[in-house]
Amino acid sequence: VDYDPQYEVYVAQCLQTGHLVTADDDKTVKEMITELLHDEVSLAVKNDGISRLLSHPASSDLFYKWDMVKQAMPERIEQTTIEISGEELNLLVGHNLLPGHDNRTLGVKTEIKIATGKTTRTA
Repeated sequence: VDYDPQYEVYVAQCLQTGHLVTADDDKTVKEMITELLHDEVSLAVKNDGISRLLSHPASSDLFYKWDMVKQAMPERIEQTTIEISGEELNLLVGHNLLPGHDNRTLGVKTEIKIATGKTTRTA
């Protein structure tokens, strides 16, 4: 998450997918990127398109910024998890993923780490 003073918005971008969202405050932008990634992972599972989901990562300078924050300010990294339940997966793909098994115990979990960079407006 970073603040863009030119457009006066908070920006969050996923390193792996390149997806980008903007909002008026840092809390909303974090919620939006998490929701977007949940929806995109769900669609990728449904359409067997995980490789397509990951085909347009963020620019290398954003990876560099991530590494800088991770090394210099690890306290600025928040961690959360996206979960897609087995029942939700069954609905997405339209059939039981493992016939004969209780798919409620299946699911997809992926970790999200959000680094907060410059999040204050400068006068």
